[in-house]
Amino acid sequence: MFTEEKVEEKISKLPFVNYVKQKFNLGEYNPEDKRKAIVQKSGHYRVKYTGLKEYRAKFIQDLYITLIDLKWRYALAVLFNVHLFSYFFFALMWYWMMYNHGDLDHFSDPKWESCVAGVNSFADAMLFSIETQTSIGYGFAYPNTDCGGALPLLFVQITVGILLENVLLGFIFVKFAQPKRRRKTVMFSKVACVAQEEGDLCLQIRVGDMRQSHLIDAKVHGVLIKRHVTREGIAYPLFQHDVHFHANNMGDTIMLMWPLILNHRITKESPFWDIKPSDFSSEAYELVVCIEGTLETTGEFCQARTSYLPSEILWGHRFDRIEEFDAGNGRWEIDFSGFNDVVYITNIRHSAKELNPYREYRMSKDEEEKPKEKGMSISLHSVAYDVPPEFPSASASNSTEYQKSGSPKLLTRGLSQMDELERSRLSLEMEAESREVELIESSPNDTPDEQTHSGTIENKEEKEDETPLELDLGDGEPPIKDHPDSDVSDDDTIAQDEADEEESFHDVSSS
Repeated sequence: MFTEEKVEEKISKLPFVNYVKQKFNLGEYNPEDKRKAIVQKSGHYRVKYTGLKEYRAKFIQDLYITLIDLKWRYALAVLFNVHLFSYFFFALMWYWMMYNHGDLDHFSDPKWESCVAGVNSFADAMLFSIETQTSIGYGFAYPNTDCGGALPLLFVQITVGILLENVLLGFIFVKFAQPKRRRKTVMFSKVACVAQEEGDLCLQIRVGDMRQSHLIDAKVHGVLIKRHVTREGIAYPLFQHDVHFHANNMGDTIMLMWPLILNHRITKESPFWDIKPSDFSSEAYELVVCIEGTLETTGEFCQARTSYLPSEILWGHRFDRIEEFDAGNGRWEIDFSGFNDVVYITNIRHSAKELNPYREYRMSKDEEEKPKEKGMSISLHSVAYDVPPEFPSASASNSTEYQKSGSPKLLTRGLSQMDELERSRLSLEMEAESREVELIESSPNDTPDEQTHSGTIENKEEKEDETPLELDLGDGEPPIKDHPDSDVSDDDTIAQDEADEEESFHDVSSS
């Protein structure tokens, strides 16, 4: 079902003939016949339904949708044939009325008043029916109101004609404005690539939008159609597996302002977990990718889809870059001519399941080396070299000790670019701030015993300060105490001296 068969192409020397063959799928030119895929590149399904004869009436019950789903050649055939049938039917009705009235026997009688004046044959009746239903009215034929059935038949024909025109022209307009036509301008890459990204194998597909009015709230999802056999031995040849795609860091939501690369990470939950490049010759599967969104201009819902066979998946390749910045005009330019270009990266021969032990071993090695590079996690772009967030202390003798202290290794580049004066000034400031922080952190952390011990030491120091000083006058006598040991304070001594002087003054005055 999914395998490709080589068919010899019969190409004509005339380009016009080849175009006609390709347009109308004539001969063996159609490449979709060679792909043998369930979903064509254009998004159409290659599935044929049989055994629906007893359910044909259900299509008539849903007549309007049935007409819209018709192919264009059948839709145009319905449009012309229904109008022709309507004109012919009412021409018969007018001719039958004239026959009952006896007008056919008095065509040569100028005094006879016919039901339809100016009609002398069935061809004239056909022309009169077309003029009546389309409201043309050339003026040579007209109904006679004296005829009993002329007025009701005229009313019925005009009413039916208006109804038919609205229905038929309406469904033709809807076919023109179908939102599925919008998928013609949504581009999918012709091939899919499998490359390693962020340590895992990823299936990549490029999508793009040719229009400037993009799909709103567009989402992407995929389906892998593959044979599946249950534990009970039941085989499902067209079993559908869910395939999750994401673009950049947006999840399944995409914004097609420029072409994007859709990634499917091949993990244990992925249906591609045990598929390897050599399986495309022995195992049949097909990947269907769908993009759904709302049209910005009309607000209708649209779906674009395509499919990839095993031979259309390139392992060890990556899509080439097509985005370039035009510095002269100050804008980005997208070169759609390289939309399908891929670049060879490496030779991948194993599946993600077979490569998983090597990946886990490498991750364990990285985890072991992580503590050694703990201080190297800051990117160079996040460092301001004019005022770095951290600098080495004055005691750091070399850059190795500075790196072990937990500061970023890349900051040494900024330090090497600064002059000696600035470095020394900032180092002293950092050292002073660190000392202040240490003092602040150590003061509230003292225990009650330490506080009591420190208070005892302070009291002892105060008592030592309060001990009297001994003054040595240098005359060989014992030193004189500045404050002799006495219970009398200085104020009491002064008051006693004043009292003695006053008493001596009274004695002198009395004598």
